[in-house]
Amino acid sequence: MSVDVAPSEEPLRVLLLAQRLDALRPEVPLPPRPGAKVFAASGEDATGQKLPWQVRRVHAGEVRTREAARVPAAWAQTQWVARRAGLPPSWLWAVKRDRWLRRQLGAADVVVSMDEATDGVLRLVPDLLDGATVLEYADRPGHQEALALLADLLGRLRALTTGRTEQAWLDRAERTALVRLMERVVAAELPGILVPVDQVADVGRRLAPALGQRESADVILNVLGVLDWATIPDAGTSGVLAQQAIAGLWLRDGSELPRDDELARAAQAALTGSDQALDAGAGGLARARLADAMGVLFHRERHAESVSTPLVPEPAELLAPLWANRTLQKLVSGGDRPRLSPEPSGGEPLPGPSGAERPRVLAIPGVYGDFHQPVIDALQQVADVETSDVRMRFLSRRLLDPAVLDALAVLRGWGPGHGERDPHRVLAVHRLVTEALGPPLQRAQVVFTDWADRVTVWASHMVPAETRLVVRIHSLDAFDPWLHLVDWSAVDHVIVVSDPLRVLVERLLALVGARVPVTVLPNLAALQAVDLPKEPGARTTLGLVGWGRRVKDPLCALELLAREPSWRLRLIGPDLAPAVSEAGQSYNRQVRALLDDPAIADRVDITGWTDDVASELRHVGVILSTSRRESWHLGLVEGAASGAVPVVRDWPAIVPLGGARALFPDEWVVSDLDEAEARVREVTQPDAWDDARHRAQREARERFDPETTAQHYREVILGPHLPGV
Repeated sequence: MSVDVAPSEEPLRVLLLAQRLDALRPEVPLPPRPGAKVFAASGEDATGQKLPWQVRRVHAGEVRTREAARVPAAWAQTQWVARRAGLPPSWLWAVKRDRWLRRQLGAADVVVSMDEATDGVLRLVPDLLDGATVLEYADRPGHQEALALLADLLGRLRALTTGRTEQAWLDRAERTALVRLMERVVAAELPGILVPVDQVADVGRRLAPALGQRESADVILNVLGVLDWATIPDAGTSGVLAQQAIAGLWLRDGSELPRDDELARAAQAALTGSDQALDAGAGGLARARLADAMGVLFHRERHAESVSTPLVPEPAELLAPLWANRTLQKLVSGGDRPRLSPEPSGGEPLPGPSGAERPRVLAIPGVYGDFHQPVIDALQQVADVETSDVRMRFLSRRLLDPAVLDALAVLRGWGPGHGERDPHRVLAVHRLVTEALGPPLQRAQVVFTDWADRVTVWASHMVPAETRLVVRIHSLDAFDPWLHLVDWSAVDHVIVVSDPLRVLVERLLALVGARVPVTVLPNLAALQAVDLPKEPGARTTLGLVGWGRRVKDPLCALELLAREPSWRLRLIGPDLAPAVSEAGQSYNRQVRALLDDPAIADRVDITGWTDDVASELRHVGVILSTSRRESWHLGLVEGAASGAVPVVRDWPAIVPLGGARALFPDEWVVSDLDEAEARVREVTQPDAWDDARHRAQREARERFDPETTAQHYREVILGPHLPGV
């Protein structure tokens, strides 16, 4: 995929040209570009016709009379050339000699010929056009047919996205028909300047909510992508190229994936288009194009699921263009903070604190993982804690779309309901979200949100100014778009669970201009509860907790198991999660192939989902962390605390930030499979295992002591509201 079309900074200049005024007709197909400047010129007068364009009449006879006497030889040659070509000599002479018309021809991006005579004249003066695209009158029937085909295609795609209450797959025959329609458009050789890129982009944005990510990516890449978008003007600024890039990241694998420089150009073009639309007063279009750009910048295949990411070690190069975008700036910092009613809708007074010294705390769990309960338990010792588990569909979604930016704009006092239409019905969503979050936010003195996700975005924009807001960030948050939509001026403190994550988060916050203190506090875990007697056979049993996701890289654990026939592997947790991307599906197939390999299949135990990890760890003597990316890895630390010997892959995605060696003793960490094999062989020797596991157990308890950690959480979250302060 190539994205060489540069974003256009200037409005399109279009010149309509006809020998006679009556050939200038409003129904002519014009480039569908918002803000285009249209000029029209005619060589001869006609009366009784109203046109939507200002027309400059180039009086051919007057030009000939004025100029022919001065340059008779040139006039004679023009007559000869014109008559030989079967053209009116005076029209060719006027086009060549009128100064205003020559300037317009030289400055035009597109010249639309309105009659056969003008077709012939323009073929004779290519030097006057300075690279302008010429739309000939003779080609107009073919152009109109191609536009009708494209309109039919877009209409069919729009029909797929309306009236569906749940995501559905395309019928094979339906998909084939769509591909053939686009192939007919391409075969008709429709000039790129006539392609309605904004309509195509709008349809592309509608597909994912109706069809799902993979199916919509297939339509964008393999139906709409039949057209070579790299040759289409404004495909970049419209967001189409960004959508093609996103689809490529979902559907391509390995060497076929778009390169980082291609992705950067696609994102930059959409960001440019976003601010162009903002300047033109088209706020909805500006936010839609911004969503396209952010979809490229924060795609899961580039960061969260990868062994390396362009966000590490230095995010500025990737994200500086995003933070130069004025649409984003207006979303995050524009307008006044929302003013919420201090009373619930029923009018009852809000309850006060239950104790004079106990602060009121609102805890908001995130949508990605349930790590919040130990923090709540720690807070409840000194505070009254209300848990607001807002799991409504809108706030639970994990991927960004234009609707969420529209809803955020409403919260900030612009967008739908403020002079803009509401295509995504976000006004109703806004009402539901503010009714759900508003009252508990008003009741609290302190708000703690776990994960910088969509709920935290809304909480940060809605929390009262006098309320303390503390956000705990996990590693996935650093690679998702939500962190960049948080109102950081409302956040008092950030907690991260490891030092490598602190380094990355501080760089991100500096990029967004936030001055928020960041404190490293490990995850709270009941480490004593996992200290249970080991089962027979545990010494040579490897364990991996939470194995069913690509980021945990169970393939690495299976490859390690294959190196020694006396070892077993216990995979604790749910089975492999279905993958959306082609890369993810390919990975899952590799894992399945190894699980079915007769050489290891009977040595792998898969527990499935369990809420009793401690009992499962009784079977494990060596606890693995084979992840591509972690910020702390709770399952590993629990395994060490249970008396299993840790073998930790130096998580490749965060090695530039210090990796696993920044959290754990050096002896725990290995760089590759060879080192992992050597460590497992060493620590599972009968005379070495007991000493190694007890040493690791003591290390885990001392480093991550729950009582000390709980007190630190209370101090950071409650701050000046901590009782006794």
